Amino acid sequence: MDVSVRHARIGTPSDAPHASPQTCVAFSPDNRWFATGGYDGRVVVYDRWTGEPCWTGQHQRLVNGIRFAPNGRWLASVSADKTCRVWDAVTGQIVNLLSRQPDDLNCVSWLSDEALVTVSQDGTGRMWDLTDSTLRDVVLGHADHCMFVDALPDTIATCGEDAVIRIWGADGTRIAELGQAGHAEMCRWSPDGRILAASCDDGHVHLLERDGELIGKIGPYDTAVKSVAWSPDQRHVAIGAYDSTVRIWSVVTGEELVRWSGPHLWPRSLDWAPDGRHLISGTTASGPALLPVPEQLGDTVHGEVVTVRLDPPSTTCGVNHVTSRGDVIALGCDDGAVWLAGAEPRRLPGGDGSLVNTVSLHPDADLVAAGAFSGRVWVSTIAGEPLASVQRSHPINRVAWSPDGSRMAVADYEGTLDIYRWQDNALIPESAYYGHDGAVKDVSWVDDERLLAVSTDRTARLISTSGTLLRMFTGHGELINSGSITRIGSREVLATASRDRTVRVHDVGTGELLTVLVGHDESVKALAWGRCDGRPVLLTGGYDFTARLWWFTDDIESAGSRRLEAHGNAISSVAWSGSDPVTAGWDGRVFRWSISGDDAPRPTVVFG
Repeated sequence: MDVSVRHARIGTPSDAPHASPQTCVAFSPDNRWFATGGYDGRVVVYDRWTGEPCWTGQHQRLVNGIRFAPNGRWLASVSADKTCRVWDAVTGQIVNLLSRQPDDLNCVSWLSDEALVTVSQDGTGRMWDLTDSTLRDVVLGHADHCMFVDALPDTIATCGEDAVIRIWGADGTRIAELGQAGHAEMCRWSPDGRILAASCDDGHVHLLERDGELIGKIGPYDTAVKSVAWSPDQRHVAIGAYDSTVRIWSVVTGEELVRWSGPHLWPRSLDWAPDGRHLISGTTASGPALLPVPEQLGDTVHGEVVTVRLDPPSTTCGVNHVTSRGDVIALGCDDGAVWLAGAEPRRLPGGDGSLVNTVSLHPDADLVAAGAFSGRVWVSTIAGEPLASVQRSHPINRVAWSPDGSRMAVADYEGTLDIYRWQDNALIPESAYYGHDGAVKDVSWVDDERLLAVSTDRTARLISTSGTLLRMFTGHGELINSGSITRIGSREVLATASRDRTVRVHDVGTGELLTVLVGHDESVKALAWGRCDGRPVLLTGGYDFTARLWWFTDDIESAGSRRLEAHGNAISSVAWSGSDPVTAGWDGRVFRWSISGDDAPRPTVVFG
């Protein structure tokens, strides 16, 4: 069954509510509004019945969580800018700004109309009294990032990347905890407050009593389960997963009743309307999807599959990855396409509409490979002729051609690194590496027999094409986003970029830490080695909207750095086009920079 699903949007794309995928969604308890937050830092409140935006607020960084107060009058939003902002839901005016936690805020929940709880990357949850804006002397602790919180007036549930769900009293007393097989992404109390539903990396939603006793599981899924929401009558739960589906399950029987799927669904967050008539899901388009729930759910509906087509299909065009070969610059974008940058950018056919996370240009032939959030990997000519594709079970983080062009490495969210042989215009599985304990964020070839893989498990691993671990590099305090190896003088040198805001540089042969580069104010998302004026240069880009150039001597000593500032959002990827740095961002723009002597670097827009 196909269904055209309304998503909130007005006017032309420049007037669209969001310029990026939505990270969080919520209905108001009085059913008057719904709200979204996005990677673009925007908070948007919409009229529940017309779907039109009423007002837009702005954080300085991406928005991770939003929640209406029980009375529906206030809306709280939390962001990577380390603040919680409380808005008047009607006017959009800020009525409170809470800023005491030292790291990204991931989620917010209300204890009452006058008190709320925020949780952070620093592993803590903190309680706030809004009548006088005071921070309570209570800390809800986790051993790793605290990702989600859901509060009742007398009970609080938190979960995080320490694979633990904790249940607390309103005074901060720990009542119970339950260890998980993987990270716990979200936890939501049932409407009567008796059962907690928690979405976990093990592919299940766990159902828990208030004392922490496990009473059941829903699933399994083949990919990470990200979000969960209860129906108002609490007979059903809706689950959002990284297979681009939203599904409704019966709590009593454990049966799947309805499934929505579509390349633009991005159910990192999910909520069920108080009247039970709609679910809301984030998308990779400019506004959320409102999914109509069948009236007789579970009676006449069973196993229904609904294909979601957004109408109108206004996709965003944030750039997720950039790669270069000579003067050719290829991009993977939120709009589900591979683009070739230039004076007249050209969109290549192919893909399935799901956002493109990664692209790679063949070293010799006019071929481009790409990988999408849907798990699809494909190869086409630069002219746009499709040649081959592979459908995988998990979102793709990186594809990379080997230096001789005979093989391709594919890394995914589940921590698998596969190598395919490119033969007769086909991708033929050759070997796989399963050594990482988290998602493989980036992979690059050192030569035709060795690869570098970096992961959310905070390690960088040098491996052979047969899957043998040659050396492991550790030391980062957070996940590693990107890694690259180059040769400086007589040594091979590894650089790794991390969410801990640092770049670490190691000697590949000995494993010795040579230096730590500190300068970015936020997570360092990407890096790439290059050469300028005959000297080795490292290009880095971060969530602080800036890129940096780091010069090195042959003795691997830092010889100064420069900031590159032109983007209006986080930098997602960097590359080199000859001796020119290239930066791409979630603002949908790509710059090629001219650097010469002591002159200030000059950007030229090549896309966006």
